[in-house]
Amino acid sequence: MAALNLAEAGVERAIWELNKGDIATWSGTLLERHLTLTSIATNDGKTVGDVDIVVTNPASDNPVVGTTGRVAWIGGRTVSRSLRVVLKHGFKSHFDFGIFGDEGFDLHGDAYTDSYNSQVGLYDPLHPNDRGDVGTNADQRWDVVLLNNTRVNGNAISGFQSDPEVVIRLANNAMITGTKSALETPKLLPVYPPPLLTNRGALSIPTGSYDTLITESGRYTSFFLSANSKVTISGRVSLFVDGDFTMHSNTTIDILPGSEVEIILGNGTFTQQSNTQINNLTQDPRNLAILGTASFRNMNWQANSAFYGVIYVPEANVDYAANSDVFGSIVCNYISLASMAGIHYDESLGVWEKYGTYTGDYVVKSWQEII
Repeated sequence: MAALNLAEAGVERAIWELNKGDIATWSGTLLERHLTLTSIATNDGKTVGDVDIVVTNPASDNPVVGTTGRVAWIGGRTVSRSLRVVLKHGFKSHFDFGIFGDEGFDLHGDAYTDSYNSQVGLYDPLHPNDRGDVGTNADQRWDVVLLNNTRVNGNAISGFQSDPEVVIRLANNAMITGTKSALETPKLLPVYPPPLLTNRGALSIPTGSYDTLITESGRYTSFFLSANSKVTISGRVSLFVDGDFTMHSNTTIDILPGSEVEIILGNGTFTQQSNTQINNLTQDPRNLAILGTASFRNMNWQANSAFYGVIYVPEANVDYAANSDVFGSIVCNYISLASMAGIHYDESLGVWEKYGTYTGDYVVKSWQEII
């Protein structure tokens, strides 16, 4: 165990040198660096052992750290344990909050947040988790307002170097079950780039039409569903709507099981009127993403059905006036949520390496003991 612990310590030393130190001072070449630490001792001066560290391709995206820890045994013999650890650049998911409003948000009308993990099972309303965190980059007085029985089952985070007691206002029985604090660093919210997709013109579904099936990606100048109509989406599909996206009353978009769908919004307004549904039939929030480009600014949501997915519209203001629940995460410029909706954060999104930003630091990708 002592030898294995030394090998682990060698891995930690290598990661620290790569992230914060200067591994170029180690012996070796640009492709392989070496360091041996001898007579490592405990705080009381007792010698534990030695560790050899080798870092292969230290400047690459995936350096490999090999370490061997050695401790004295009996008769001049030693016990050794070796590790092989592959590193990768760290990734910061956009979706590490249930709700994140860049410039703030206001919640009222008995709205609440909590959490679950979609990779473990479906949301259980009788046993929800308490990681329904809310956050903002805002730092001014009352940029975050929680009113009228709003309940955050989680933490509330204000902008970097701000005073959360000044930024976050609670009134009329609003509650935060966790803590209030400030971001350790500003949260980066890059806009989603407009994709290059086949131009398919304007889509307009007439009243009473239920047989439209979309199986291929494309760019639409507008996306319009007249009352009492339906669109079905199947497969891995990206839809770039560079104009108004409108769902009139009693319209439905069905996303079939086995599908992965992106809806990218450009110029124009997203409008879901009452009694409309975007049904992610997979019930996996990772299979539906609504994304906003730099030119997308307005989302009006009045739907009455559950939404399973992620919403990332960092330049858009969201008017959420629907009595429907969201299973996933919402990131926007500002959200006003005035309904009895529940925002159920999917905890698996925090480690989902699809939408987010890479950090400069290395983290462990894989760990293996070498026998």
